[in-house]
Amino acid sequence: MLKLTTTVALVLLASAITFAQVNPAKLKVNGSIGLDSTYAQIIKAFGKPSKDGRPKSEGCIGGREKTVEYAGLSFYMMDGDSKGGKTFEVKTFYVTSAKWIVSGVRVGDTQAAVKAKLGSKYRVDKRTDNGGLAWHYDMSDPDGPGTTTIVFRAGKVVEIGSAYQVC
Repeated sequence: MLKLTTTVALVLLASAITFAQVNPAKLKVNGSIGLDSTYAQIIKAFGKPSKDGRPKSEGCIGGREKTVEYAGLSFYMMDGDSKGGKTFEVKTFYVTSAKWIVSGVRVGDTQAAVKAKLGSKYRVDKRTDNGGLAWHYDMSDPDGPGTTTIVFRAGKVVEIGSAYQVC
């Protein structure tokens, strides 16, 4: 009976861990802003940015592009595929400060903490530019296509990035 109870408990624990993991295509900065969020939603959530880039023409999907920045957080936005081509939407974001929590993961977290939140389905890339390591979580086509990348140095998160492949 004890063996059966232990087995059932392990199955339930494994199921709970699986359900607790976050979809890498649906990451949210401070619980509210992620890929596909609009410029208006960013301003409402975080206030006036430290840098608000001027829109410029982009040739990938047609339309305009701009970058919005806060200390340790940046958003690359495009309007070409939005309704009427007039609404800037997030296509990429990068976090480099522990001030920002990305769906339970933040700069300074360990590899084990990231694996607990995002799972173990990632590709590993040794970074020759900074001596670190990157984990790439690919998005499924209905969600992207795209990639969420977690960069580590000395076993700790130094950057979290999530991006759609737009070209």
